[in-house]
Amino acid sequence: MSAAALLSLCAGCIPVPVTWDEGLTRASGVVADSLRLVLADTGAATLQPLWTPPQWPEEPSVCVASRRAAQGSDGAAYASWFRVRPDSSVELRVARSADGGHRWDTAVLVDSTDVGRAGCARPVPYLEVDASNGFVQLAYHLEAREGAGLFFVHSMTQATSFENPLPIVYGDRPSSAAIASRGDTVVVAYEDPNSRLPRLGLALSRTAGHVFEARLPASDATGEARTPRVAVRGTRLVLAWTAAQRGGVAPYIAFRSGTLTW
Repeated sequence: MSAAALLSLCAGCIPVPVTWDEGLTRASGVVADSLRLVLADTGAATLQPLWTPPQWPEEPSVCVASRRAAQGSDGAAYASWFRVRPDSSVELRVARSADGGHRWDTAVLVDSTDVGRAGCARPVPYLEVDASNGFVQLAYHLEAREGAGLFFVHSMTQATSFENPLPIVYGDRPSSAAIASRGDTVVVAYEDPNSRLPRLGLALSRTAGHVFEARLPASDATGEARTPRVAVRGTRLVLAWTAAQRGGVAPYIAFRSGTLTW
């Protein structure tokens, strides 16, 4: 079934996707690009270092700072990166390793629609592998032909091929994002590229990322919010970000928890 058909079936029948708990939890520090959010069975949320492969795929003209890797539940590993072209636009590429990152298959071209000229000066694409179904998912910002924005793309075939990219939100301001996935439920947390002050939003799919049926603001209404991370376990959802306030207050990590109502 096409994405448009799925969306038409759900029109007018989408409930409020998240019920938020009261208040936020704070921790010292900031959310770095090298961290991911993990939600334990106990409900405790922690920021942990991203997995790094023993060896990265080798290609020319790779934006090294854009590389990210993740492991699947079957022992396979995946790596993604931007490769810069001569005109300073980029293409998004992904490779799979069957042996945990020692030897890599030939990389697959995922998105070649960028027409920007920013070279490697871009937010890092976020790579996630769903532990329940093995889907490989990415969220990334680029200047596509139809407009700049944040896009989502996924593979149901162990990164041998990818579905067409879906726009999460259009906006010129480069924005970072994160993904949490649990079977049919996919959540993308992102910096809103159109907000006057840095704010976060959520895009939620209950069709395994084929359509994002709901979008809602996610950070609190005060201060600035950047570098989101998100985790889902069962019906629990936790969002973390780097928060900043005016008045010389040091940045801190904010956590917001809620329950998925789908």
